[in-house]
Amino acid sequence: MTASRAPVHSGHNGVGCPHTIQPVCTILLAWRYSSVAPIVLAANRDELIARPSAPPCILTASPLILGGRDLVAGGTWLAVGVDGAICAVTNRHPAEGPPVAPDPTRRSRGEIPVALLTADRADVPARLRDLGPGRYNPVNVLWADEDRALVAHVDDSGPVRVVELAPGPHVLTTRDVDDARNPKVAMLLSGMHRVLAAGGDADVIAGLRAMLADHTSASDSPVDAACIHGDVYGTVSASTVVAGSGQLVYEHAPGRPCVTPFAAVPIARQ
Repeated sequence: MTASRAPVHSGHNGVGCPHTIQPVCTILLAWRYSSVAPIVLAANRDELIARPSAPPCILTASPLILGGRDLVAGGTWLAVGVDGAICAVTNRHPAEGPPVAPDPTRRSRGEIPVALLTADRADVPARLRDLGPGRYNPVNVLWADEDRALVAHVDDSGPVRVVELAPGPHVLTTRDVDDARNPKVAMLLSGMHRVLAAGGDADVIAGLRAMLADHTSASDSPVDAACIHGDVYGTVSASTVVAGSGQLVYEHAPGRPCVTPFAAVPIARQ
């Protein structure tokens, strides 16, 4: 979720070369809307293919927090607390024009998820407001538990904007949460409504995973698909999390979700 800009090379689905990478991650969240659980999350991580990472592991033992690890910067893109809270980050792009090159002197965005999950929950809104501007490169931050869901938009345009989410389906990429003016966000919101209206618990998870695996682009850009293929940059892994009301199921696909099975992440409660 923290790739630098570089050419995308052709992949099996006809992604042309060269053009500019616009790092995108896709987070789908059904918050207090599905009978499955208060939190149902499905997410793709899109990154430089060669950037090394570790699959979900123990990030902190006390409190117990699980998540993948970026082996370059040392942080994570998605942290899952066994207490039922989650936190994820995506890069943030300006509403118009190309992404701004990251400032290497700023703190790593990958430290944010664990920092927020180890904070007192009552302090999370203030912690989100304190993330910027100027401390981190532009970032979107999702934090949720079964009682509250927040998104912070952090960039250099002004103070951090913290959005309190209402129960329902939500989409977070590199723009504002649920901004249907963006073709990709609009396409994914429509897909979530179809999946969540379809019925049973198993159908919801399967439907969200099918959305993560979909190559349909909302525009003429290959990065406006959920599952992105390229030789240099693309979707490198996916995760689903079901949490709240005493349950936690965290599953991970260590590759493109269109071809890689999901497997359960072991959760050793202490």
